[in-house]
Amino acid sequence: MPVLENPTVRRRVLGANLRRLREGKGLYLEDAAEQLSCHAAKVSRIESGRSGIRQLDLRVLLDFYGVKDVKVREGWLALARESRRRRWWRELEDQLPQDFLDLIGLEEEVAGCRGFQPSVIPGLFQTEAYATAVIQGGSTGPLDEGQQTKVRVRLERQKALTGRWPELLNVWMVLGEAALRQQIGGRDVLREQLLHLVEVAQLPNVTLQVLPFSAGACKGGMLPFSLYSFPAPTDLEVVLLESFTSHAYLEGPEDTAHYNSVFDHVRATALSPLDSEALIVSSADELAHD
Repeated sequence: MPVLENPTVRRRVLGANLRRLREGKGLYLEDAAEQLSCHAAKVSRIESGRSGIRQLDLRVLLDFYGVKDVKVREGWLALARESRRRRWWRELEDQLPQDFLDLIGLEEEVAGCRGFQPSVIPGLFQTEAYATAVIQGGSTGPLDEGQQTKVRVRLERQKALTGRWPELLNVWMVLGEAALRQQIGGRDVLREQLLHLVEVAQLPNVTLQVLPFSAGACKGGMLPFSLYSFPAPTDLEVVLLESFTSHAYLEGPEDTAHYNSVFDHVRATALSPLDSEALIVSSADELAHD
């Protein structure tokens, strides 16, 4: 019996938005299935991301749903092609949780990421020493094989910022001031991490802001989230919510609209990029002299 591959985030987003197109036209699964000469269950599997879709079938559905713009159609077709491509990190399926594999793939495939991380430096910006301390979770001693793999993959993910020219990942991240103060790995590790943050902030595809303690409460609460956007012209987005045990991906328009609003509020409340850099440098200096 064949093993069913877990759906990638890209495939889930593709399916969710095909469902949105269908429902927007007031059509049923059976209507789409009739166009593809298949059972409604197959269309349901495509829309849930459990099955991929052939280029020919996608063209039929785009015609049926009235998507005529050439550039928009090509965006959809490119999304479908990429959802079927096997990535380097799939070789690690037996070593890493599926949620982590999904996150790696998401960062490698999307065009932009905006988010808020109140208490920890995001993985895309972490130094090796800081990443090691985060993954150890307060324990001491050498890393086991699984932890070593996580550190290696976390550093590999960072190539999305510098190694995908001309398709670099555009990142706009707001950090809580607590992320600059929590001495994960100790004073020296944190200071090195903060100085690295200053270097990362100089990249043309990175915007970095800090939400200071003095800002008080903000819209949406002090909860971390990321908004990932796929390349134009598809105009598709997905929200990532991280917890201690899993990642949740929200693809509905009401969810993406809500978190876009929250991000707009957080970035407007945070320090400017220039003032944020000054606070990061000041925090690093304090660690050197205290």
